[in-house]
Amino acid sequence: MRNAPAIRSIRSSTTTAKVDQVFYYDGKSLTLHNPHGKYYATIAAPGTLEEMLDFAREKLDVVAPASDLLYKNAYDILMQDVTSGFVVGKGVVDGVRCDHLAFRAPHVDWQIWIEEGSRPLVRKLVITSRDMLNAPQFTVVTKSWNLKPKFSAATFSFRPPQWPQKLDFVLKDADGPKAK
Repeated sequence: MRNAPAIRSIRSSTTTAKVDQVFYYDGKSLTLHNPHGKYYATIAAPGTLEEMLDFAREKLDVVAPASDLLYKNAYDILMQDVTSGFVVGKGVVDGVRCDHLAFRAPHVDWQIWIEEGSRPLVRKLVITSRDMLNAPQFTVVTKSWNLKPKFSAATFSFRPPQWPQKLDFVLKDADGPKAK
């Protein structure tokens, strides 16, 4: 990742029993769209991916799925506050043989599966929040990697259909949320 080109846009989908959302960032604005609930919110965002991720987390209380992996200093972020770690062994994720590692920090445990061989790509990440009731887990599985994708700018731009309701983000400050 040290020599990776700068990422200027991102599109991420999250679908669970409780969440259905698409996260768009085109280098200028951030949009969260809930296709099932038929609403969206858009806000002007900083011009770099890392600045936008910080802005979303700090000002909007929005965290992009597995966003720690997108920072230039991903290793430093992931290893911050880690108190122990070990190699679990070999594992298979979606048919791909991986090295499975586990780490512990004061409030979270996390595990990562990294593809063996010449393409050491993250295949799975599991984060367990130990300081929350029932220790909820967040899991990301990457099923296919394309290291030379071809996208148009439209892939990362949100064009609202006629039916969704536009909402405003609520900015938070040091004292909590405040209306935008």
